[in-house]
Amino acid sequence: MSIKIIKPGLFTTVQDLGRYGYQHLGFSSAGAMDQNSFKVGQALINNDGPSLEFTVIGPTIEFKEDNTFVITGGKFNAKLNQQDVALNTVLFAAKGDKLEIGSAVEGARGYLFFGRPLDIIEVAESYSTHTRSQIGGYKGRTLKKNDVIEVKSNDTYKSNLGKTLDYDAIPEDNIIHILEGPQFEAFSEEKRNLLVEGEYKISDQSDRMGYRLNGDNIAPEEGADIISEPVALGSIQVPNDGNPIILLNDKQTVGGYTKIATVSQLDLNKLAQFKPGNQIQFKWISIEDANQNLQKFDEHFNMLLNSIEKEPIYNIQSMRPTSHKLAKIIEEE
Repeated sequence: MSIKIIKPGLFTTVQDLGRYGYQHLGFSSAGAMDQNSFKVGQALINNDGPSLEFTVIGPTIEFKEDNTFVITGGKFNAKLNQQDVALNTVLFAAKGDKLEIGSAVEGARGYLFFGRPLDIIEVAESYSTHTRSQIGGYKGRTLKKNDVIEVKSNDTYKSNLGKTLDYDAIPEDNIIHILEGPQFEAFSEEKRNLLVEGEYKISDQSDRMGYRLNGDNIAPEEGADIISEPVALGSIQVPNDGNPIILLNDKQTVGGYTKIATVSQLDLNKLAQFKPGNQIQFKWISIEDANQNLQKFDEHFNMLLNSIEKEPIYNIQSMRPTSHKLAKIIEEE
């Protein structure tokens, strides 16, 4: 049982929630950039298997065996055998069916989960791919044309068919909240103000390791080089050229540049849905307010996830194009 990659899409990798507890050994956490969209997909498909994360352009795959799937994250023009498929909805694919996810309509990153989950070996307790160190996921790399990935047996893979969730991963605005960084005092008041006064454009030289930004120059007063120290997810480091870099999931574990700020945990998921060319605007926030906002969001989000099991909603309309397949499934059951 397997899936075959017909077209790999753009930077498509196997990801889960990340590889934690190994950064002191130099291993990046990696993991899904948009953790909330990952959690939505995992809750809908109802297994602990990994997803395929894709950026801006999704993959085209062929199902070598009957399976179910769900797509979450940004809005993509996804089609199964040329028929439109709904996002955030568990759907059925028969052996030989082709799923073409296509280009992003809104947002940047999407996630594809399977009822018969991908059969991936864990490395350091995670399925996640870190391409720079070539560990995890499928052969430690992005997917390529004609890759064949085995899937695991799962007798209950059809049990979540039709489940859906009203969840929108697309950011409502481009505001990214930031906290003071460890080298905040190395920057003049003028540069601190510049960081939040204008917009910054995400450079084409951006990836899962970090977003390079173009905008106001905010070089530190006495040079950017410092003794290397651990860096946090979301750190905004500023090298001597004065152009900020937001460190993301595939970041290095230590760095030797001044860090003016850190993106709030809540807005890291938001940031993942911006792509090169998009503009973002920073806004200072206190630790207390950031924690309060995160707690409020988590309470609502966890209730949403719990509703999938306790009060599931089924998207019958999106399932009608495959009604003949559903009838066959019911007969088999």
